[in-house]
Amino acid sequence: MRIALFLLPLALASCALPSRQNFAPPAVGADTASIDATTAFAGRIPLVTILPGTTDFTGPLDGAVHQALVIKPGAQFDVEAQSPAANTPDASAATLASLSGTAAAVAKAIIAEGVPQSNVSLTAKTAGLDSEILVYVK
Repeated sequence: MRIALFLLPLALASCALPSRQNFAPPAVGADTASIDATTAFAGRIPLVTILPGTTDFTGPLDGAVHQALVIKPGAQFDVEAQSPAANTPDASAATLASLSGTAAAVAKAIIAEGVPQSNVSLTAKTAGLDSEILVYVK
């Protein structure tokens, strides 16, 4: 009996209280390739800015793409539809969806200039003060 009274506090001292670590494993961090891909165009100035509803962007866009390809033949282009954050996520998504047609047309115009499709990406995000389509080059 004395031994049981002595061993009981020792057994309880080795127990841990339930916590988040007991039920969920530690989060896995992003790999460096994913981090590099998300920050590849961070802090860059857009090559071309196109306002929504613009249909005659091909002339200025072709000139800018041609100049970029003269400097770097393997240049990568990111066409980004950008709009300010709305009151609800659904409203923000609807605004970005309305820009998607023009952004896709811009991406197709860049590919038509001879840029490989693998060097053109199409993205969207809520940022800035105005709705616009930005073309970045790297």
